[in-house]
Amino acid sequence: MKRVLKICPAVWKNASRDKRELSVCQELGMETVVMDKGAPTDSFRKDEIDGFPVYHFSTRPLGTARCLIPLNRVFTLFLWGQKARKFHADIITGHDLPGLFVGYLSNLGTSHKAKLVYDSHEFEIGRSDKRTVFQTWVIRRLERFLIKRSAFSIIVNDSMADEVQRIHHLKDRPVVARNVPPFWELNPQETVRIRGEFLRELGMPEDSFLIMYHGMLFKNRGIENLLHAIALTPGTAAIILGDGDSIYAATLVALCDELGITDRVLFRPAVPVEELRNYVSAADAGISLLQPVVQNHILALPNKFFENIQSLTPLIVSDFPTIGDLTDRYGIGLRVNPDNPEETSAAICRLKDDQKFYAACKDNLRRAKKDLCWEKEKMALKEAYRRIME
Repeated sequence: MKRVLKICPAVWKNASRDKRELSVCQELGMETVVMDKGAPTDSFRKDEIDGFPVYHFSTRPLGTARCLIPLNRVFTLFLWGQKARKFHADIITGHDLPGLFVGYLSNLGTSHKAKLVYDSHEFEIGRSDKRTVFQTWVIRRLERFLIKRSAFSIIVNDSMADEVQRIHHLKDRPVVARNVPPFWELNPQETVRIRGEFLRELGMPEDSFLIMYHGMLFKNRGIENLLHAIALTPGTAAIILGDGDSIYAATLVALCDELGITDRVLFRPAVPVEELRNYVSAADAGISLLQPVVQNHILALPNKFFENIQSLTPLIVSDFPTIGDLTDRYGIGLRVNPDNPEETSAAICRLKDDQKFYAACKDNLRRAKKDLCWEKEKMALKEAYRRIME
């Protein structure tokens, strides 16, 4: 039996895309193992999480002092590479560029070399606006070096796959596996209960129009745009469902107070992914308004976009080619300038007041829901893994 090692320098319990990838490997009869970011003292602590054996390793082997962060990052790569050898994997799949680099290091000097798979969750070259020109140059060269030594790479949408192939002059286009959930069976009774709970907490009538942002609370995700739009749109309320930076969350609360909409915005913590469908479907519309601060945002197809589709919730999205074109193709919402609250308010008003258009979006979502689910999306990924098993 072939063994697949997933190197995931993140928190495995939240890694839904990685779990779906490894589930495909299990369907093909492969044994799966995970290396995961652990506590500072973890060296080989084993867990069983959602049916996957997970080994936790520290990313701070030299200590937790802030001054040691740069040294820890470098040392961890080589230490994890040495640890990865102990699994004697046939295939190593990296959650990101550092994960792939660890896999490459683990192959050095060994007779049994694992095949490498690059599972890129982001457009790595255009991921951050805080990198220097030199850092971007290094990342571009490192990604090209590693991707050309991989059996195949996985990219989260067609636009990113085309761009990666162009930048690195790849003969073979990366495999596209979008970050879509499995087909969600909805529970109408639970949806009605949660919606009623939202309205009671807000003290608003049944015919109020609820807009939801769900996901991590970080800057440049369009949350401020939504709040400004709510201030411009009577009879509406926003549900902010998610966790994140507490300082940033406090600025959002302060903005609500400044705009005079505190009584029309409800902040709720994140819910388990198995319950998420009932919360997202309780809203009348969802937003995915990434701002164009980096190319990764412009090319993105966030998981929340597909979660809204599976919840049959019409969308207001950034007017970017990838997410905007898919929204138009299926007729499931509206695209707006993510920096323009007036456009967002106008989109909310159309969804709220144009009953014929809203009903058409709901009908189209039922079709999109069948097309854009993991049961269909995984087939290309399954075929790619099947080929390298031969």
